[in-house]
Amino acid sequence: MKRITRDSYFAYLSKNFINESKVSLIDKEGELNQVQAFKVYTGIINELASFGIKKNNVCLLSASSKKETVLLIAAIISLGAIVFLKDPKIEDKKFCEDLDVSVKTKASVFYDGGWVVKGKRKQTKLTLTEQDLKVKVHMRNRKDKASIYFPTSGSSGKNKIVCLSEYAFLNHVLRQHHCAGKMPAVGYLCLPLYHIFGLEMLSIYFTSQSAVYVSDSRNPELALDTIEKYHCTSIPNVPTFYFMLMDIQKKNPRNVSSLKYGVIAGGAYSAEQFRSIEKFFNMRLVSTYGLSEGCTTLTDTISIKNSKLRSSGVGKPFPGINVIFKDNNNKKHDSSGEICFKGYNLMLGYLRKEGYYLPLDDEGYFHTGDIGQVDEYGIWHIIGRKKDIIIRGGENLSPSLISQKICTIDGVKDVVVIGLKDEKYGEIVAAYVASDSYSDQDLLKEKMKNVLTKHELPSKIIIADSIPLNEAGKPDKKLIRSLLKNA
Repeated sequence: MKRITRDSYFAYLSKNFINESKVSLIDKEGELNQVQAFKVYTGIINELASFGIKKNNVCLLSASSKKETVLLIAAIISLGAIVFLKDPKIEDKKFCEDLDVSVKTKASVFYDGGWVVKGKRKQTKLTLTEQDLKVKVHMRNRKDKASIYFPTSGSSGKNKIVCLSEYAFLNHVLRQHHCAGKMPAVGYLCLPLYHIFGLEMLSIYFTSQSAVYVSDSRNPELALDTIEKYHCTSIPNVPTFYFMLMDIQKKNPRNVSSLKYGVIAGGAYSAEQFRSIEKFFNMRLVSTYGLSEGCTTLTDTISIKNSKLRSSGVGKPFPGINVIFKDNNNKKHDSSGEICFKGYNLMLGYLRKEGYYLPLDDEGYFHTGDIGQVDEYGIWHIIGRKKDIIIRGGENLSPSLISQKICTIDGVKDVVVIGLKDEKYGEIVAAYVASDSYSDQDLLKEKMKNVLTKHELPSKIIIADSIPLNEAGKPDKKLIRSLLKNA
């Protein structure tokens, strides 16, 4: 395992980004080699410092999917400031209103035909020119200082703010690409960068000195075209996007034989679907499980060579992190329970008026709210969110496991299972199914009887061509719930 480093982003990049012949960042507007990327990064530092950005300032960054986004993030952190990532489609005012605590920001950085930094009384366009560093930056990271703010949905409807340190995030990124071994030559990334999965993968590609194409579109047609054009060797994404890629590739094949490696996370899928993706693209697929509060990955399947085992769950705990199960009484369990963890990758806490709030139990573990279990091979499986478990007539049912079972039915491309309130049973099972093979709900329900128990059978079903997605590229459960409720 790679040793924990106290090097800052600047210290790490200054040591490693020295190769002019190695492409680092690509988007539809062009590319930067390692030396160019480092010089643009130091130029951004100079210009942000000149604007007045300094230690402990909060910079609201509209994280557009551009090659410079990772340089902006690193530059803000290198000045000792805090980068607060947001969806560029949401206005600053609306974004701040949806937070559970107010945040005083020094400046807003956004893309408008070019990168712009805007304060209360002034605004300037960043030149993105290559420059030597002219200001002082820190060379060592700190465990106790926030460097990244991430909004994450809260139970109250307001977004909580996850606070991550440079120490936790950078070390976790470096350790992940160290465990993965030699990184692929060119990655294709179309995940949103204002979500932890997208930022993590971009940071892994970037710091591992691999080239990465950053796409501003999640159109599967464009993705396949780009993979073919740039001979991309890897892609990370959510299960639904892989299914969309397969559908498009069947109808209009491209030469995507360059793909060798994929990462899948952020949604449920069956072992059969996992293996079908691997076989279809003739690539090795790795699954991961994590969350913003832990700088993403808590478990993965990187070390698992057997395809059958690799497809059956989310792998084993990531080295250096203490991941365990606990029951409702906070007692440890060997085989199942709520997933809890502690380690170097743990967040500083949620932002509150009085500082950071870090909810830990008496043993120092953070409770994720996810229910998991481990099989006889030591492979971890995610049963679902604790709050999403469907309680039908007193029986606990897992939406994730029901989804996986339904996905084994021939002709079913994808499915989302949720619980709906019911006067008789308390809750009932409802399913939104993506399929080109079924239009008759009764016929599909008969097929479901072969893979589901009586209690698991959906009382409500919607069949459509595809699953509706939200801005993060994940199933839009809010919309799906509304559609099923009114079905």
